Amino acid sequence: MIHKVYIPQRSSVHRFACQALYRALLRQCGRLPSPSSTPELHMCKPLIKQRFHKYKSLQSPSQTANALKAGYEALDLLYSASQGDHKATSHITNLLSETNAARQQQIEVQRARSARVPRKPLSKKEQKRKDAKEHETRTLTRHPNATSILSRPRPVVKGKRRIPVLVNARGIPFLRIKKPQPKFLSDVIRSRLGNRWKRIRRRQRLQAELEMAKDEDHWDSLTMGRERATWGDEIKISLMDVNEKIHESDARAKSLAQAMWEVVLAEREMAAKEQEHQSAGK
Repeated sequence: MIHKVYIPQRSSVHRFACQALYRALLRQCGRLPSPSSTPELHMCKPLIKQRFHKYKSLQSPSQTANALKAGYEALDLLYSASQGDHKATSHITNLLSETNAARQQQIEVQRARSARVPRKPLSKKEQKRKDAKEHETRTLTRHPNATSILSRPRPVVKGKRRIPVLVNARGIPFLRIKKPQPKFLSDVIRSRLGNRWKRIRRRQRLQAELEMAKDEDHWDSLTMGRERATWGDEIKISLMDVNEKIHESDARAKSLAQAMWEVVLAEREMAAKEQEHQSAGK
């Protein structure tokens, strides 16, 4: 006969007991004496969260029982400390100090071990991924000294002049100077596209509701006669409002695209003049 293997993690009773213990421990942490008298006690809650996260995947019944036993002992100790037991408070402080010292020692050992082991060079794919992540971090926010792209062309540039490229991102124009583009610019484009799509979805929903309102108005005219206020009045107002907003945003995008295209033409003209000047100097 094959005995059924008991896995605590898959038991609803076990999960309920662990969650109840977890909440009770965190609740008792909030009832401990003021951290001003014992600053070490503020580490209780982060330590409990870290231990529960570490042991949540235990599958051995014996290890699970030992972990639960330690948790209930810690709950009794925290309860005694919250009731003003100085001996329990001192015991908790000593445990936290020992745990912190052991963690620091482990960090030092790991740091020394990492220093001895030579680092494996990153592959091209890993290096590319790392560079892309660092670029996103650097360009997450707008540069404080950044100027408007429409202030170009610059009279003087260092090195070869870069002619921007006018790009149409699903109706949102922007000038690309070089790749990869800043994370800040990508977020702005994504936000504007999201807002436009929300308005389009709202317009589609209002159009469908307007057809239903027409049917309701027709039914009312047959049963109660024609009334001043109709079902479709407010829907028409909302539909006109969202259409106006979409039209205004598209008009602004068109105007911005025209201004950006003039910047591109001016940059090309400046680049041609600089090229002629360099050729004449040679």
